[in-house]
Amino acid sequence: MDAVERNAPVIVGVDGSATSYAAVSWAAREAQLHGCALHIVSALGALTPGGSGIRLPLSYFADRDRAVHAHLDEAAAIARSTHTETSKTEVVTDVLDGPERPALLEASKHARMIVVGSRGLGQITAALAGSVAVALAAHAHSPVVVIRGHAGQTSGTGDVFVGVDGTENSRPALSAAFEEASVRATGLVAVHTWTQFAMSTALDDQLDLAWDEVEVAEQAVLAESLAGWSGRYPGTPVTRTVIQGNSAKELRGRAAGAELLVVGSHGRGGFAGMLIGSTSTVLLHTAECPLMIVRSDRRNGVGRQRPDVAPHRDGN
Repeated sequence: MDAVERNAPVIVGVDGSATSYAAVSWAAREAQLHGCALHIVSALGALTPGGSGIRLPLSYFADRDRAVHAHLDEAAAIARSTHTETSKTEVVTDVLDGPERPALLEASKHARMIVVGSRGLGQITAALAGSVAVALAAHAHSPVVVIRGHAGQTSGTGDVFVGVDGTENSRPALSAAFEEASVRATGLVAVHTWTQFAMSTALDDQLDLAWDEVEVAEQAVLAESLAGWSGRYPGTPVTRTVIQGNSAKELRGRAAGAELLVVGSHGRGGFAGMLIGSTSTVLLHTAECPLMIVRSDRRNGVGRQRPDVAPHRDGN
C-alpha cells in the first residue's frame, strides 16, 4: 500500500436506514484499527427525482437537505461513541451531490475502503442487497464492505475468513484479509472449495479421476496460494480449509460468526465480461457477517485458467 493509500480514509455511506447506521458503527471501528480518518457521506439525490418534466416545490428540497444533514449528525454521533480513551478517530461528514450510486462510486476513488449497509430506505425486501451495494461491488475503485443487520449484529468476534480459488484473482483478497486479521490480532481462515463436476470435465472424459488424489492436489493449490503470506504476517495464525462443495454455501456457513469475510470480485469460472462473480454475488445477498469484496483486474490476464486442472473450483 503506497503513501496515498495509507492516508486514505474509510468512507461510509448513510441514508437514514438502520443498516446504514450499522455500517457507520463498523466503519468507525475499522478506521480506528487502521489509524485513519472516517469520512461519513450522504448523497442529495437527483435534482429532479420525479423526472425532468416535474417541478417540485422549494419546500421539498429544504426538507431533503434537512434530512440529509440530520442523517449525517446522527451517524457522526454513532461514530464518536465508538472512541476509546486511547484512540480517537478523525470524523468528517460531507454531503455528496447527485444520486447515491454515482456519488459513492466517485468517492471510492479516494477511499481505503467504502462501507455501506446491505439495503437502504425504500427497499422492497430485506432478503436481498440493495442496488447501491450491488453497484459498488461491481464498479467501486476500492474494496467494498457490505454490512447486514443492525449495529449489534455487525461486530463479529471470530477470525477473518477469506475465499481462495487458486488463481491470481485471490491475491488482492488475500492481501486484504491478512491485513485485516493482522490489525485485529486474530486468526485467518483460508477456505478453498472444489467440486467433482463441471462442464469442462463432462466433455473430456475426466469424470473417473481418482478423487482422493484430486483432494491432495487441491490442498497443494491452497498451500501454493498462501506461500509467502505467513512470512509477511508472522503474528497471524492461519487455518487452511479445503472443502468439496459449493463455495458460496460453504463460505456463508463457515463464516457466519466471523469478524469479516473477504472474497475477490471474480473467480476461476467467471466470464471476462462479468462485473462480479457468482460466489461474490450470492454472498452479497446472503452473508451473515461483514463482507468485503476486493475487485481484481481481469483485463490484465488475471484469473486465467490452468489447463491441467480437472476439478472445478467455484469462483468468487
